[in-house]
Amino acid sequence: MKIYIASSDKYIGKIQEDIYMRDAYRNAGLFSEIVTLKDIANISESSDVVILKSIWGYHICYKEFIEEVSHLKKRGVKLVNDYNFIFWNINKCKYLNEINHMNVVPTVSLQLKGVDTVAEISDVISEISRKFNADTLVIKPCISESGYLTFRYDTSKNDETVIVALKNNKQLNFMAQPYRPAVSEGEISVITINGVSLYGIKRFSGIFNDKLNPTYIKLANVPGVIQREIATLKNFFLKKFGASPNICRVDFLKADTGYEILEVELIDPDLFFRFIPEFMRKKVTSMLYESFANI
Repeated sequence: MKIYIASSDKYIGKIQEDIYMRDAYRNAGLFSEIVTLKDIANISESSDVVILKSIWGYHICYKEFIEEVSHLKKRGVKLVNDYNFIFWNINKCKYLNEINHMNVVPTVSLQLKGVDTVAEISDVISEISRKFNADTLVIKPCISESGYLTFRYDTSKNDETVIVALKNNKQLNFMAQPYRPAVSEGEISVITINGVSLYGIKRFSGIFNDKLNPTYIKLANVPGVIQREIATLKNFFLKKFGASPNICRVDFLKADTGYEILEVELIDPDLFFRFIPEFMRKKVTSMLYESFANI
């Protein structure tokens, strides 16, 4: 068995978390290399394991990403997370609406097909604003990450720069959510491995707030309401997929109703190894190995 840490041309060999995982498995006597996903698709065999890590930017060429992942599936390569989780997780709007029985930030599709003018796009956004009873919206592609084409739009100010950007990219499927001012206070992310919650992270994405270093949160200090949402999500995964994902990060925002799920990251989640204790890094890599050694 070879363990490939999947990266991209831009980030290969540069990300501490990738290097830590590779070295941990090498020190355990296993073959492990950091390789671009496109190369892994050509060299991997059915006995191998691929862990998706610093493939950041996949959303820009997501069709190519899906092709590469599908190629791995045809070859019988073991993937972390499993293929069904990856395909389910790629479209934020779809999966957030599938779990909207939970406390999720309300999310709707922004239908721009057949909408040609700036005025028409503005009307579509205004209608969503009325639906949410929110003057300010967050608009971004359904397939996106790292703040790609993510806008905060105040309907009372009618920012034409945002409208023009949407018009120029209307070949993409966009989604809209009510803007939550609590984003300035940061998000709480919870990392689970094989369905077991391990720790939390207080993080500031830098999209609508200052970019600050994340801080480690012991699981016992993660709010109970968040832990209950994590348990509900685990039950959803078990019912839908018959298993828990090997790696999962769930991002929460504080809201009037408690905490809302902002995102569930199953494709290439940052586990924030550079901000967590060494014993926890060892625990994550060990638990991951146990999970895919038995796939």
